[in-house]
Amino acid sequence: GDEDFVADPYFVMYKHLVTLAGGTPVFVDTYPDFQLTPDRVAPRITPRTKLLLLASPSNPTGVVTHPNTLQQLTQLCLDNNILLLSDEIYDEFCYAKTPAGRAPSPADYTDQALICRGFSKTYAMTGWRLGYAFGPPALIEQMTKLQQYTFVCAPSVVQHAGLAALDVDMSPFVADYQAKRDIVVDALADNFELTTPHGAFYAFPKVPAGVTATQFVERAIAKDVLIIPGSVFSEKDTHFRLSYATDNDTLQKGLDILNQLATG
Repeated sequence: GDEDFVADPYFVMYKHLVTLAGGTPVFVDTYPDFQLTPDRVAPRITPRTKLLLLASPSNPTGVVTHPNTLQQLTQLCLDNNILLLSDEIYDEFCYAKTPAGRAPSPADYTDQALICRGFSKTYAMTGWRLGYAFGPPALIEQMTKLQQYTFVCAPSVVQHAGLAALDVDMSPFVADYQAKRDIVVDALADNFELTTPHGAFYAFPKVPAGVTATQFVERAIAKDVLIIPGSVFSEKDTHFRLSYATDNDTLQKGLDILNQLATG
């Protein structure tokens, strides 16, 4: 079948969504820095390649794709007639924003990419299931057709809430999360290999030598610290995902336990 490129690590649903759509997921290894770069993608392109799926800021790594890398990826897709699908659900949770106040996007460079954004993460509306997409009109027409005959529209109350949310200044909240990010990076610096997250609210540290991520996570859960093994988001089992969307006292206690586990 047609191939869809997915950066590894990836959000847990991606590979299964590709399969559901009749495609074949092709994983592009982005370890250890988690940057999806053109030199990692280009050698994998075949005549069957139809789509490149990009998520920035990333779940699970929190990594934000560099603007010049985005521009090069956009051009690579245009040159090879590949659709670039950009998942930007964390776009406002970015600590090095564009002047527009969002994460860098392929939309800065082309109108041929398909951009998906939503209200779940930025405005803490996760249960309300409100999102939007924009991109090439022919593609949006087909997506609208599919949507019309499955769920018709988002509930009207949620649409009104979304309009209100657009007027909320999220910068104080983003600053709070940047401070939490700094707590995580500072706390884990001595005992864990960690690529600094620049968006979302996750970190993706490497587990200490000698154990798999699954084993390390089991030990953490036994100490009442909930982290997720990297194997859920990756073909590898070497890292774990940590969410820092919690109060600072709880976060610090959890980080202390992780350090204790790492030092034996």
